[in-house]
Amino acid sequence: MKKYLPTNRRVRQVLNAALAAMVLLVLGTSWLWQKGYTIDQAALKLQSFFVSILVPPQMVQIAAGSFQMGDVEKLGESWRNPVHPVTIKPFKLGKYEVTFDEYDRFAIATGRHLPEDQGWGRGSHPVMNVSWEDAKAYAAWLSAQTGTRYRLPTESEWEYAARSGDKEEQWAGTSEESQVGAYAIFTDNSGSRTAEIGTKLQNSFGLHDLSGNVWEWVEDCAHSAYDGAPEDGTAWLEAHGGHCGARVLRGGSWYLTPGFLRTSIRIWLYASHRGLNVGFRLAQDMQP
Repeated sequence: MKKYLPTNRRVRQVLNAALAAMVLLVLGTSWLWQKGYTIDQAALKLQSFFVSILVPPQMVQIAAGSFQMGDVEKLGESWRNPVHPVTIKPFKLGKYEVTFDEYDRFAIATGRHLPEDQGWGRGSHPVMNVSWEDAKAYAAWLSAQTGTRYRLPTESEWEYAARSGDKEEQWAGTSEESQVGAYAIFTDNSGSRTAEIGTKLQNSFGLHDLSGNVWEWVEDCAHSAYDGAPEDGTAWLEAHGGHCGARVLRGGSWYLTPGFLRTSIRIWLYASHRGLNVGFRLAQDMQP
């Protein structure tokens, strides 16, 4: 049987193509590095020229239900009160916080600012240094890319999910302070930085890091207390004195003690604020 060996011409063609690809990779990476990208970001940028596959985030279906929102622990602060009943329609919530891997693809594709990681690592770490406006833009972009609408959760949806529904858990996954370390990244175990998503136990709904790691933006405008808050799970916007230049964050972060990681904790910051302890996760409406 005659054996066919590649000709010298064919070998040269293969070697020239490989050499050209290598030169393109080196020059492209060097150019992007000079533009301020890290090596990992430059590789992602080059990949985006050739690969259009976008992996959607993992979403968890949250069943409809009712719960008591606010200061069920009777801690006394006015901004947790009054406690009020809320009925939640079924929806989906991100299993994890949005990561640098996910957000960097968006930022590179749209020419936006690449958020700083403080040298703690990108990849599967939760994205941080992102504003509410950034989070909204990411949700809109992902919706356009996938043909499926993504959004920020409402404040009541977030608390319902964090409390595991009507279990009224004081931290996401537990009501025992001694167990917080099993479920949350916080001052005692964080090493003064974020951790990769999903390294702690999930709560009863199968969600990770709702307490700790990074604060999470939600849709709602700032209100100093719950007087007049909606009881149907919708976002609370301008009604009853809402200040929509500031938006609510939930869940606490890596540098806080357990008291500031409770499922009832809430703060608000300007919608343009970016911080090394601020990120977000996504939600979706259930299809009828």
